[in-house]
Amino acid sequence: MKNFSWLLVAVLGLSGCMGTKKYASFVEQRVQTEQVAAPQHDALVVNAQAAAQPGHQYKQLERSFIPALVYWGWNSTISCELDPGMAAAAVRSGMYQAADKLNLQDRLGGRQLVVDIRQTPGQFMYENKGNVIFLIFAHITSAQESITPRPTDLVLHYQLLENGAVVASGEGLVKNTQEPLRNLWKSSKKFTWLYLDQFELEAGRMGEESLKDILLQLEGDLSRL
Repeated sequence: MKNFSWLLVAVLGLSGCMGTKKYASFVEQRVQTEQVAAPQHDALVVNAQAAAQPGHQYKQLERSFIPALVYWGWNSTISCELDPGMAAAAVRSGMYQAADKLNLQDRLGGRQLVVDIRQTPGQFMYENKGNVIFLIFAHITSAQESITPRPTDLVLHYQLLENGAVVASGEGLVKNTQEPLRNLWKSSKKFTWLYLDQFELEAGRMGEESLKDILLQLEGDLSRL
């Protein structure tokens, strides 16, 4: 039992020493930075601005480990920003799925909707911190591993084209509703993968909602065209 306790403490301490290189390997095993070719859709074109810094970005904000005689403490905090191309691809996928569900081609009557993605979600904070206080016959452990998204909203600009001429335009904004996530039983890698899966679902939802909002904005314009 004593050996198991020391092993548990060692695992907790080592996981708290998480650096950007190790954490990047978790992220990049799950997501791809390459932009997947967008599906062809006559009624909808979704563009994304080229990223100033392509690829995933990581910044170590805090990294400490204190292995004292009666106290161990650790804190690893990493700021992460997913590749904008990957985030835009998830948004674009949601928009194209919505276009099919909403029968966009018929609703636009042969016109074309061109959407430019101006801002994408994809920023979050990974944090692993805790401490162990050693007593004579036992130890007290307190640890927390969490991922907190920065609530970056989806910002769009759109134009409705008819025979190549702009007949309507506007802006779109969809709020990011992804919630912080706390790890209870998973490894750090699988916990990160769970968050990334949830992010992809949220980005797709934002894309779908953005197209619905654009169509609501265009209803008056379409009735006059």
